[in-house]
Amino acid sequence: MQALLSLLLNQSNLMKKFFLPLLVMLMSISAAFSQDDNVTSFRGIFWGAKRDSIYRDSKKLEFKKDGNTFLKNAYTLPGEELFIGNVRLNKVNYIFSDEGRFFKVQLEGPKEDYDQMKFILNYKFGDFKNESRFEGVHYLQWLVKDVTFTLAEYDALKFEVVIESNWQASEAYKKNTSVSDF
Repeated sequence: MQALLSLLLNQSNLMKKFFLPLLVMLMSISAAFSQDDNVTSFRGIFWGAKRDSIYRDSKKLEFKKDGNTFLKNAYTLPGEELFIGNVRLNKVNYIFSDEGRFFKVQLEGPKEDYDQMKFILNYKFGDFKNESRFEGVHYLQWLVKDVTFTLAEYDALKFEVVIESNWQASEAYKKNTSVSDF
């Protein structure tokens, strides 16, 4: 009986030494693959939010129409932080649909910070999916579920990042896949 108990304890120690680390490793891998890369907002503003109903830290955000752009329905936030990580920005435009719903952001920064912005996007979302060049602009694109990130490097003095959500299609998909009529 003593030998059987000793054998079980030794096997238990063996299990602790080999199977527990294996279990922890498998759980870590599972957690990494199950991470949701869905981008639901920009700076805490959720895609599809109505412009006149957006709050941050219990304060209503007061968007100002950007008169210095040709972008339709482009707004800025006074006092906006003009950094993404260590990348300097010249401008952050929040773009709303004709119905006043948030669906796009346009960031602009100095050309010398282009590589850092590219690093951030690669680090967050992996390698870009599309690349093109058109009329002196080099484009890289990341597709993250229903959000598209487009990084543009202009031959002249700047870069732009356009983050565009297809939240309308995502909402329609959710609604259409939960039909209970039949």
